[in-house]
Amino acid sequence: MLSPDERARAGTLPLGPRKRRYVARQAALRSILAERVGTPPEQLLFERSVRGKPALAGGRDVRFSVSDSGDLALVALAARDVGVDVERVRSRPAAARAAALGIDRFFERWTRFEAIGKARGSGLFARADEGGLICEALEVAPGYAAAVAVAAQGIEIRLRPY
Repeated sequence: MLSPDERARAGTLPLGPRKRRYVARQAALRSILAERVGTPPEQLLFERSVRGKPALAGGRDVRFSVSDSGDLALVALAARDVGVDVERVRSRPAAARAAALGIDRFFERWTRFEAIGKARGSGLFARADEGGLICEALEVAPGYAAAVAVAAQGIEIRLRPY
């Protein structure tokens, strides 16, 4: 069900868990989007904004964001700008420098920062304030931190295992 571009990307990854996670994530994303828009997964076409944010081609009114870490992937769908991030909580140099916050708090803040950047389509180095967005931490699984950010007009945030 993957596109030629997705298969080519998968082909550049070494055999092993990273490649399997990429293929599984893309297949799940396609399945979820296909269900929402009523199109077979293999027929979905994607485009990218100037800053690289993926979107469904053809003016579809479904926006999405995807993130994965460790053995977990999250997909967020909305009718407005949305960003999601998940991180496996682990010790790493950047987190160690922020030890005063505590490792869990560091990853909670980091996932919010990334989710906001993804919702804005501006990446990590843009202003990270929440102006016009609602950003919520998500409890997804033990040992993971996650957050979702979405434009703040009449939203409801629900988790659904897939």
